[in-house]
Amino acid sequence: MWSCLAGFIEPGESLEEAVRREAYEETGIEVGEVVYHSSQPWPVGPNSLPCQLMVGFFAYAKSHEINVDKEELEDARWHSREDVRKALRFAEYKKAQRLAAAKVDQMIKGVKKRRSSSAGYLAKSGEFAPMFVPGPFAITHHLISAWANQDPPTGAKAQMKKPPSGFVSKL
Repeated sequence: MWSCLAGFIEPGESLEEAVRREAYEETGIEVGEVVYHSSQPWPVGPNSLPCQLMVGFFAYAKSHEINVDKEELEDARWHSREDVRKALRFAEYKKAQRLAAAKVDQMIKGVKKRRSSSAGYLAKSGEFAPMFVPGPFAITHHLISAWANQDPPTGAKAQMKKPPSGFVSKL
């Protein structure tokens, strides 16, 4: 499963500074422009009271080399819009989203998983699906969907900002 980078704001830090710092700390990627997208209380669910506010941003990379901090992330890489669109259209996407929602529910309840985390990601053919992203219950889903489905930027200004492909981190 792939997601977006996440972190916490430090005292005295602006939201934009937090985005830049977290991206650099977790991946070594220097970020320039930061653009607000949306927000969501977290955790969410039937029996949980929101205790944090998740704020989603798009950030434009000034560097493209990734140096993953293994204390923070399992992996990080660039993905093309087309690969992400394929993942969002995958035939068994709903099945994967139900599994992801169940895992979040287990985390909220503190229940230990009892089966292979990859078992629900098998396609009917028995092969692994190319990738999954969190379901529509998560702000990450909306950030990734908005990025994947936007029209490709054009013009000189867009070319200066445009990384070789998209970026998400592995949970």
